[in-house]
Amino acid sequence: MSTEVSIACKYESFNTLIKINDPELLLEVFMSQLIPDYGEKIQLEIFERKGFEWQKLIVNGYSTTDFDEDRQFVLEHKIDPDHTNSWFYQSSQNGWYCAYKPLSSKQYAMYISTGTDEDIIDEEYIQLLFGFYCHQLCSLEGTYRDNLTGLYNRKAFDLRMHSLLNKKFPARRKNMSLPSVYVMLDIDHFKDINDLHGHLYGDETLTIIAKIMTDSFREYDLLFRYGGEEFAAVLMDIDNEVCKKVLDRFRYKVENHLFPKKDTVTISIGYTDFNRDLTVEQLIDQADKALYYGKQHGRNAIHQYQSLVEQQLIQAI
Repeated sequence: MSTEVSIACKYESFNTLIKINDPELLLEVFMSQLIPDYGEKIQLEIFERKGFEWQKLIVNGYSTTDFDEDRQFVLEHKIDPDHTNSWFYQSSQNGWYCAYKPLSSKQYAMYISTGTDEDIIDEEYIQLLFGFYCHQLCSLEGTYRDNLTGLYNRKAFDLRMHSLLNKKFPARRKNMSLPSVYVMLDIDHFKDINDLHGHLYGDETLTIIAKIMTDSFREYDLLFRYGGEEFAAVLMDIDNEVCKKVLDRFRYKVENHLFPKKDTVTISIGYTDFNRDLTVEQLIDQADKALYYGKQHGRNAIHQYQSLVEQQLIQAI
């Protein structure tokens, strides 16, 4: 955004951010509002200081320590953890760093590079908008994660599905993935696990399943604890054959994992094509019907709704 951007336009950027109540979508909207006219020309990375370590924020609410060593050096040696605000140009990386500390226990930093000779950096606007983003992120943190598993919770599920299906949120950037498959799964005979070993072990089983789930899917797939022993996922940019292999590999990992009580724990999976013409309820019903079919026919298996309908094993909804 050049220095010619009007005050009204800047005000609208803040107004847009304050309406967002989904942490992942907040990052998307922040990036789209930062330099609207040059969105594809900028490189932007967001970092969070956790203790003495900087981590890069990535999609799906996760963070990683795997990023450029030059960024790591600047973050560790040129940003004072006690300063509320920092803004400086790093000539060796041809980009600007902005750091902000909204709370005593939190500090965020942003690296931004335009990749163009045009003078499009409005320093004051960028600093103000980044500070506003940090405050918004802190206010939302913890409200969209399941306390036990760390996956997105039911509240996040409702928001994300709404945004993916109804397009009432700002449009996703061109380089963002689009949903391909909706998945539902649950743990087989979970009541028996609780009855035999107690609820603490049941909780531990849920935590392990969530960890295997996180390790089995990509960082930009959306993973949820739907409720109780049920989980859900939205897989991005994936065709049917690859989807089958990914889901079966995940099922196999669970079946062969050595759980603390040395029990064999299995899962049943139902999934359906992510048809954006359907409602959330219709998608859930389709995946759930495929899941229920698996429960009735041996468990520890994956079934696709469309395939079951085509084979006339279930009736179409």
